[in-house]
Amino acid sequence: MRVTIAVVPLFAVSLLALACRPGESSWEIQPDHAGAVRFGMPAADAMRALGDSTTALSTTGCTYWRPANAPRGVSFMIENGVVVRADIDSAGPETAERIGIGSPEDSIRSAYGEHITIQLHKYQWEAGWRYFIYLPLNDSLNATVFETDGKAVRSLRVGRRPQVQYFERCG
Repeated sequence: MRVTIAVVPLFAVSLLALACRPGESSWEIQPDHAGAVRFGMPAADAMRALGDSTTALSTTGCTYWRPANAPRGVSFMIENGVVVRADIDSAGPETAERIGIGSPEDSIRSAYGEHITIQLHKYQWEAGWRYFIYLPLNDSLNATVFETDGKAVRSLRVGRRPQVQYFERCG
């Protein structure tokens, strides 16, 4: 019996190691941060926080950074050398309320209630797509935008306003 108890935890750890890329298990998405990256921090600090010393980012204009140590589908918008937004387009990272890619619209409504504003999608409104925008009461700098197909979350982004509300990736 002791052998079975010892094997199960090792097996579970092995499965977790196979399922997660480095740094992925600790990723939570919030209006003011994604994993260890806080919005408003210099890109160089964010790169150090994620152990990325090989990427060269511009310190002027707008660009995107997809860290090797981030979960699949996570990228960061960098404006003038500062991290201002994270885009999530693959299942994995979720908000503290457990909302992520594939979550039904009703889950967004339940989690955020009256703090959600719903807008028609800029390009797919005829197909029923929409944006669910969460503006935290205690945070006037940041927001969360869930993009849905009328049923479930297709992508989401978190970060500084106004950048998080840009429809296109760089405004």
